[in-house]
Amino acid sequence: MDPTLYDHLGGRDAIELAVRGLYARLLEDPGIAPVFDGVDLLRLRSHMTSFLSAALGSGLVHVGRDLHEAHAGLHITDAMFDATVTHLVDVLESLAVADELVTRVLATIAPLRLQVVHGSALV
Repeated sequence: MDPTLYDHLGGRDAIELAVRGLYARLLEDPGIAPVFDGVDLLRLRSHMTSFLSAALGSGLVHVGRDLHEAHAGLHITDAMFDATVTHLVDVLESLAVADELVTRVLATIAPLRLQVVHGSALV
């Protein structure tokens, strides 16, 4: 059996570690942190771990809301999406993930922009 990207990254433990690191960075980013006001972060991290595990080839099925519905009303902008991707890259690099694997993760996530970005930020 050919290992999946999920396997190459180290499986669920590695995904959970990356998700924890990502949310730590997002919560420190003043341009993104307000999106998480009042959000159950333990639940959200669990959903993100499940979603990424499925997206990266774990064979598991993510049973949460679809991305468009989950992000509707959050006013996620292209700049916020780009900043999140930058934070993800930084986390993966801090975990010594090989550049080729980071590139594959980004290729998996890039098409999700249209489902996550919902217009302009609140003024």
